[in-house]
Amino acid sequence: MFVRTVNENEILPALHLVWEVYASDVAPLQKAEAVAGFQNFIRYENIAPRIQCGEITLFGAWEGRELCGVSGIDRRGEILLLYVRKIWQRRGAARQLMQAMYQFSGQVLVITRITMRVFPSGAMAMNHLGMRDTAPAQTVGPEVFIPMEMMIAPGLMPPKKEKKNTAVIMGASVLVMAFIILLAAMIYNEAREVFENPFRHPYDEYGSYGRYDDYYGDWFGDDYYDGEEDALSGMDAIPEYEEKGLSFEIKEESYLDTPDDKKTTYVDFEVFYPRVDGLKDTAVQNRINKELKDCAMETVDRIYVNPGPGIRDRVLGEEYPVIADYVQYKVTYLTEEYLCVVFEDYSYEGNEEAYYVGLRARNINLKDGTVYEIKDIIDLDNDFTDEYLKGMESESGDKDILSELGREEVKKALSGEDTKDGTYLPIFFADREGVEIGFSFHYDENDESDSGYGWVTAPFDEDEIREYQTDNPFWELLK
Repeated sequence: MFVRTVNENEILPALHLVWEVYASDVAPLQKAEAVAGFQNFIRYENIAPRIQCGEITLFGAWEGRELCGVSGIDRRGEILLLYVRKIWQRRGAARQLMQAMYQFSGQVLVITRITMRVFPSGAMAMNHLGMRDTAPAQTVGPEVFIPMEMMIAPGLMPPKKEKKNTAVIMGASVLVMAFIILLAAMIYNEAREVFENPFRHPYDEYGSYGRYDDYYGDWFGDDYYDGEEDALSGMDAIPEYEEKGLSFEIKEESYLDTPDDKKTTYVDFEVFYPRVDGLKDTAVQNRINKELKDCAMETVDRIYVNPGPGIRDRVLGEEYPVIADYVQYKVTYLTEEYLCVVFEDYSYEGNEEAYYVGLRARNINLKDGTVYEIKDIIDLDNDFTDEYLKGMESESGDKDILSELGREEVKKALSGEDTKDGTYLPIFFADREGVEIGFSFHYDENDESDSGYGWVTAPFDEDEIREYQTDNPFWELLK
C-alpha cells in the first residue's frame, strides 16, 4: 500500500469514499444536524476551491489501483478527514495516512503541532497515538468532541521524496476543466438525497468526523511506519528504457476540446500522445503515428464520436450528463527498431458514477510498422496461463482476481478472441526489466465481479518469460 496526495481529478472519487464510510459508520451515531453539516462540508463546490488554493490537502491510500482511504489536513495543521473503507480498516491504511499528514505538517507546513476534534469514544485510541487532550469534552451546535493535539518537531524527519504522479497529473488547463466537469457532476448529485439539507458547519467550517477507534485501530504497535513513502503509482511504476543516439525524435501531440455547443451534456477532452518524427520511411512513419493517435483517442471515439447504445442511454437518463476523457502516455521502451507506449486513461462515461481508469499499449516495429499483440509473442498454453494467474494474484494482492473466468476464458481474453464485450482488454508492454502482461478492466455498472481494479499487469523478467516465447521476431527487438 502507498500513500500520496490526491490529484484534482481524483477529488470526487475521494469524496465518494469519505461519504460512503461516514454514512455507514458515523452518521447513525450523529444528530441529523451534524450529518447535514458534514454533507455540506464535503460538497465538491465547497471543498474543491480550498484544496486548489492549498488551504486543505488531501491524501489517498492506494492498494494497487484501489483507493482504500482518504485523509485531509488544513494548513493550520487540523486533521479534517480520516476515512478508510471497511475492508481496509486495520490493515495499515489509516496508519500510513496519519504518517503522511504528520510528515507533511513538519516538512511543508512547518508547524509544531497537529490538532483534531475527536469523538469521546475515540479519545483512548488517540491517546495511544500520542495525541493529548487539550480540554474536556465540548459541545458546539450538534457536535460533541474532545480537542486533542500532537506535537511535531519541524525538520525532525528526513525530507520525504516527491512521488512522480504523471500518470494522473494533468496540465493547468486540464485541471481547470476537470474542476468544471466535476462541479457539473456535483450539480447532478444535488438532486440526490445524499446531498440534501444544506447546513453550515457551526464554527470555521472545519470539523474532524469519524469513529477514530475504528479508523485508527490498525495504527497501534511498534510498526509505526513501514517506509513505503517512495512507492510509485500508475505509469510511474514502469521503469522505462531508451537507447542512446537515436536517429529520430519523439514529439508530443494533443487533442484538446471542450465543445461549447453542448447545452445539456458537459463534454471535455484532454488527450496527449507521442508522434515519431524523422524516420527514413515516411509511409511507415505515417502508419505508426496514426496507430499511436488512434490508440490515444480510443475512448473519445467510443464514448463521443461513435457512442454505443449504452453510452447514449446513460446520457439520456441523466439530468446533468458528463462525457470526459483525460489521457497521458509514457514511452516505456525505445530503440532504433522498436517503440512501446502505454496510455493511461481517465474517463467519465455519461455521469460521474461511470468513472473508469484504463491502460492501453502499442508495441510497434519502427522498421515496418508491425503492431504486436500478446497472441503474437506468447504461447498461450496451460503452463503460461497458470503462471500468469499467479503473477496477477501476486501483483494485485488479490487471490480472487480473475477467479470469475476459467482457464480457457483467460486464454481467449488474452488473445483478444473473447474479451467478454470489452470487460477484459488485454495489454502488454516492454520496459527496462522485462515485459508485463495483463488486463484493463471495464466492468458493467452492476457486474458483481468488479473488484475495483482499473488495470493490473503481471511482470515477467527475461528468464521467466523465455520458456513461453513464440518464435516471433519481436523478441529480437529487445536489448
